[in-house]
Amino acid sequence: MGKRQAVWCLVLALTFTLFGLHPERTSAASVTITNGTDWLDTAGNPIHANSGNILQVGSTYYLYGEHAVGGRFDSVNVYTSTDLKNWTFSNAILTKDSATELASSKIERPKVIYNAATSQYVLWAHYENGTDYNLGRVAVATSNTPNGKFSYEGSFRPLDYESRDMTVFVDTDGTGYLVTASRKNGGANDTMAIFKMNASYTGIQSFEGWLFENAYREAPAVVKKGNRYYLFTSQAAGWYPNQGAYATATSMTGPWTSLTPYGNPSAFGSQIHDIATITGSSTTSYIYMGDRWNPMNLGEHKHIWLPLTLNDSNGTASLEWYTTWNIDAATGTVTPPALVNHAQGKTATAISTASGSSASNVNDGNYLTSWVASSNSWPAWWQVDFGAPKTITEIDTSWFMYKGSEGYYKYKIEISNDGINYASLDRTNNLTYGFTTDAVHFTARYVRINMVNAVLWNNPGNWYTPTLHEVKMLGPATPETTGYSRFSSHNYPDRYIRHANYTARVDANVSPVLDSQFRVVPGLASSTGISLESVNFPGFFLKRNASNKIVLEAYTNTAVYKGDATFLSSPGWADSSEVSLQSYSQPGYYIRHYDYVLQLDAINASSSSTVKSDATFTRTNF
Repeated sequence: MGKRQAVWCLVLALTFTLFGLHPERTSAASVTITNGTDWLDTAGNPIHANSGNILQVGSTYYLYGEHAVGGRFDSVNVYTSTDLKNWTFSNAILTKDSATELASSKIERPKVIYNAATSQYVLWAHYENGTDYNLGRVAVATSNTPNGKFSYEGSFRPLDYESRDMTVFVDTDGTGYLVTASRKNGGANDTMAIFKMNASYTGIQSFEGWLFENAYREAPAVVKKGNRYYLFTSQAAGWYPNQGAYATATSMTGPWTSLTPYGNPSAFGSQIHDIATITGSSTTSYIYMGDRWNPMNLGEHKHIWLPLTLNDSNGTASLEWYTTWNIDAATGTVTPPALVNHAQGKTATAISTASGSSASNVNDGNYLTSWVASSNSWPAWWQVDFGAPKTITEIDTSWFMYKGSEGYYKYKIEISNDGINYASLDRTNNLTYGFTTDAVHFTARYVRINMVNAVLWNNPGNWYTPTLHEVKMLGPATPETTGYSRFSSHNYPDRYIRHANYTARVDANVSPVLDSQFRVVPGLASSTGISLESVNFPGFFLKRNASNKIVLEAYTNTAVYKGDATFLSSPGWADSSEVSLQSYSQPGYYIRHYDYVLQLDAINASSSSTVKSDATFTRTNF
């Protein structure tokens, strides 16, 4: 294909995109977006594209973002995808070697837009020197292709105004805008500013006005739906998560409404950097794109993408947390997970309640309400009673914050079937601010959040009063099982499988009898097998350890744990009317008792009758 022909094909594709028309796409299927994990590209390498944006050209999506090493700029990278999940590294479009002033600098929040009039791709970013944040500039670079090397145009203050966290937006009439955290009344980031770009999108034509005066907002992101503009921002709180909020307008130059909170008080532990508009054959969807920073290790960055709902009738926006969700890039269809919040609206209690507060605020579905204890004594607990056993696979907790999440909670998840005896999942190693997601797996009636302490990085004196905004406990609509089973030894019928001090064995006269009762649920690693959950230690399963002993351990969301806690039930070796339990992770090895202690041993047709009897059990269902 000739150069001129290739250029015209690209222009045609862009024209289709800009006017909502799409050439024939490759057939993208529904894919699963998983939040809070390390995202890898198609070569298995980490995706280094922080705080950028997505640009669609035809059926290809370009993901731009910045990569820093040791707190200094290394490159702006671009990745390509047709399904929004599988990203292939394409190029480092701007690097520290692209210009002298980039050699020791900070380039943050890079955004790439397309100028249909000049047929150029234009990159804007926040520019600072490599040591501090005193410059307050924007940087601009250009390219003739979306993934070619960009030519660095330089850095400057827009019309001599300070510019820090920023975004750019191209309106449907082709006008380009810069929205940025700036300075009006003396404090860095105290007020936002809107500028109109020049025709080439490489400079500023005019200052259009101030926004959110003295509100100290940063991290702007703009999206337009119909005739309404939505501007999302976060509080200026350094690298700590905080409450996101948005305003709307019918013109980019305003007037803008007052700020309205969205999501939970920490924006689910993230800071927004862009809103991606995905226009499919069936519908248009919007993706909230955020960064989850670890303030103690900025290199530990996580991508947070969530479906964003924009309500046409009243101009509101809403954001909900999903650890995983699905999108079909071809149709634009978003599918949330089929999980039920079993805590919502159920009876809630707490150790104490401050006047004007209520324990029911924690499971009312409203992130802006909260339960507050009557004193700042620690530990403190909040509990929900489902009314009947429910299977829970995820617990999402929205913790109290003060602006920039100065405190993180050390806590335990305590689970019970009778409201008296509790198993404990220890989360006192938590270092996450504002919002935690716990992958769990248990079937029980009562769940208690035990707040052991709050750690305050900026004030060692504990001035926090135990507070919760919202706790969601998610699981399938129908519990995996509500009954339990016991397993007696084939050759010692009065002895039952039980756990004693987390070791599995067979004993007679088990006391308490609950130690020998297990919920038999679909295998954690495969539904072709089974897993055995303790009734009086909900969330703890029988599993093999490294020594091939059978032990009782708390669930962890790893493939190794799930495999070691899954067993394949088959006709008993000694009696086909009974059962034997083969290890899923070690085929050919079966649970047997030896000196009354359970372990895994290799068993086959030539094994002794004693060994086969030791590996055969009678299951009694209740």
